[in-house]
Amino acid sequence: MHRLTLIVLVTAGSLTAHAGGVAEKKQRAAVDEAAAKAAADIKDCGKRFAVVFDWKAYDGLDWAKMGRNKDEYMPSEVSNLAELGKGIDRLCSDKDYRAALAKIGTIVYRSTNDESIRVKATITGSTMRLDNYSFGSTRSADDYETAAKAAL
Repeated sequence: MHRLTLIVLVTAGSLTAHAGGVAEKKQRAAVDEAAAKAAADIKDCGKRFAVVFDWKAYDGLDWAKMGRNKDEYMPSEVSNLAELGKGIDRLCSDKDYRAALAKIGTIVYRSTNDESIRVKATITGSTMRLDNYSFGSTRSADDYETAAKAAL
């Protein structure tokens, strides 16, 4: 009797582990594609930027403690990334911001549950990190432009 129970539990656990595999992979790919599109939307800065989604930060959020399901929030991150490139691109119409952005090569989008911020930019070396409170409303180009201006 115990063997049968163990086999059933192991099989159920395997099915659960596999159950979101392909769907999660597709959702992650959609987020990465949105980041690549955001990079392509930065056209007036005279250079290319890499826009990277920080999966370690996303996966590192305490989803259980927040009572949220990380798979359900991935489509929101696609929406949040949609305006990032446009917001950064707007800064390049100003020669001083364009010169400051010339020193940046990588923009890292980082999800956070820090509700004290909307979007906060920090710069370390040639990397601009954009921390986004991911559980508020969808971010607009203005949110990213304002955050980047404050950091530059």
